[in-house]
Amino acid sequence: MVKQQHITHAQELRLQAVHCKQHNQSWSASKIGKHIGCNRMFVSRWLTRHQQTGDINDKPRSGRPQIADAAAENYILMAAQLPECTSAADIAAKTQQALGLKLSGSTVTRLLKRKGLQHLTAKVVPMLTVKQKLARVKFAKAALRRERCSWRRVMITDSKYFRLHAMGKPAGRWCTPATREVVARPKHSVAAHVYMGVAFHGATSLKFVTGTHKQVSKYTDPKSKRPYRGLAQQEYTDVLHDHFIPEGNKLFKNAGQWADKWQMQQDNAPAHKTPTNMAYIAANVPGGHFLAWPPNSPDLSPIENLWSWMDIKLHKLDTCKNIEELKERLEQVRQSIPPTLLHNMFDGMKARMERVIELNGDYIGK
Repeated sequence: MVKQQHITHAQELRLQAVHCKQHNQSWSASKIGKHIGCNRMFVSRWLTRHQQTGDINDKPRSGRPQIADAAAENYILMAAQLPECTSAADIAAKTQQALGLKLSGSTVTRLLKRKGLQHLTAKVVPMLTVKQKLARVKFAKAALRRERCSWRRVMITDSKYFRLHAMGKPAGRWCTPATREVVARPKHSVAAHVYMGVAFHGATSLKFVTGTHKQVSKYTDPKSKRPYRGLAQQEYTDVLHDHFIPEGNKLFKNAGQWADKWQMQQDNAPAHKTPTNMAYIAANVPGGHFLAWPPNSPDLSPIENLWSWMDIKLHKLDTCKNIEELKERLEQVRQSIPPTLLHNMFDGMKARMERVIELNGDYIGK
């Protein structure tokens, strides 16, 4: 095996591939690649090179030699983790100060990308209190105590606002300043407020409720004497009676499983957990309510992943012109949900529960 005093990360992987082959002659290139974290072609190329030449070094190149040696690479990787080094220029300046090695920000960027790093902003997650973390662990343990296939007999319900125009940051494109794309967006986009139920066997149709553009609640707030601006308790009772429960019964009956035992899971929105609506669910859903959902826990619900999938799918299509077209497009997207996506979502619930217990109730990053 070739030994060197200073080796790069790439050379280290090549050495690992050769070492694995020498000690495990029966291993294929694919198996070695999985073991060391590389693809099959990389392993095959360097095993062949070592067999033919006994060497794993790069061939001489006509370009400028690499400025940063292994020690400099390691320092740059360390500096990238420092809170004061937020840009490639900061890392280059830190490296020059410590090692006397002058590097450009572009050189640092290329090196970090080769190591698999990306320049990402911090991910914002819910701030959980100690009480909320304990409630999440309690929920996860209670869910795991249920029978093995319990999540397959649960219909999870939720609501989401879908916008007529995508309101997130536009995707980046490689271009010149002269060819940079211009995207026009309104300050406030028309929205559709929609409810849906999902289960292992399929999804209900969409139910558009108050909060949808130009859809006024038929129920009046007794205090203001005006129609409710959001979803009222009475309207959610209508959603249960006219939508979730009949479609849930149909969904599980057509699947041939859990028709007389299916349960419903919902979040803690005020309109959902009123005594009237909880009693209605207990009386009309065959298996009643599954478990009290822990507060501030969207990461535990697989329907959040489905909403994201639908939103991406929706805005990959042509922009809708009005609210009616948005409603039609949403139903088309809903009908295109792959069954395998639902199967993976519900079969992955056990792993979610185990993960939240492992993290003592902290955010699981789903």
